[in-house]
Amino acid sequence: MKFNLRTLISTSTFSVITVLALGSQPMIAAAGPLTIQQEDAAHPRIVEAIHHMREALHEMEAAPDDFGGNKAAAIHDTKIAIHSLRKALYFRLHMDDAAIDRIP
Repeated sequence: MKFNLRTLISTSTFSVITVLALGSQPMIAAAGPLTIQQEDAAHPRIVEAIHHMREALHEMEAAPDDFGGNKAAAIHDTKIAIHSLRKALYFRLHMDDAAIDRIP
């Protein structure tokens, strides 16, 4: 059997590139669909940020002061920010906006 050096090098190069490309792909667990709890555990700082933002939201809503006329806008913007963080956190779960808003 005769080997062509050019074919051997080309095949070897292709094999190395394929292995490197496949090795760089993220691995998805075959254990089943992801859950909210798994996503929360994977991103504790985002969960903590949402918690702090919710506390600030409740504080603003309960405050008697309107913060120089900025209270309503701050409450609105905080609600949007919380929703956006949740949407980012749970994007792999393919949840619609209503489902995201129902998460406690």
